[in-house]
Amino acid sequence: MRVHNLILVLLISCFLIFHNIENKNNLIYEYSRDDFVIKNGFLFLNKKKYSGKLNRYDSVNLTYTITKYCRGKKNGKEIVKYENNTVAEERFYTKGVKTGIHRGWWRNGLQKFEYHFNASGIYNGKVKEWYFNGQKASIFNFVNGKEDGCQRSWGFNGEIKANYSVKDGQRYGMIGRKECYTRNKINE
Repeated sequence: MRVHNLILVLLISCFLIFHNIENKNNLIYEYSRDDFVIKNGFLFLNKKKYSGKLNRYDSVNLTYTITKYCRGKKNGKEIVKYENNTVAEERFYTKGVKTGIHRGWWRNGLQKFEYHFNASGIYNGKVKEWYFNGQKASIFNFVNGKEDGCQRSWGFNGEIKANYSVKDGQRYGMIGRKECYTRNKINE
């Protein structure tokens, strides 16, 4: 019975640690997930737009996220970490808008993605993704939210899936690879 109670206390403690909120005076207050409300893209606490840090634990992906808010909008650096404290994602926001370079890593430490955003929150620059084994998945180029230049994507085995260029809004090259028919080895 004691072990069961100890485990229960540890689980509740871990839950509260990952759901603590830090205010401007570095005092720690505990709130439950139910105290927060998202409405029209704003985060509210006690019917007021929230400013401060929000720590959340994701029991499905086994990650915890530290997000800074200002007047109800994400503002500043958002960090997602795996349970072993290694960084899973790093994102930046300005008044709720994605800005700067967003990066992510697989649990094995290899890079997962890198996205470039302009001050308006749209893709501007390279958008890269990798498979968990380090194999490239895609590299796309954007200028103010529109594809521009060389665009490529690969399958998990390294086989090219798309290889095209965009110039003046027109695509040239292999847009995507699809089988036109299904082979049946029995009939061959």
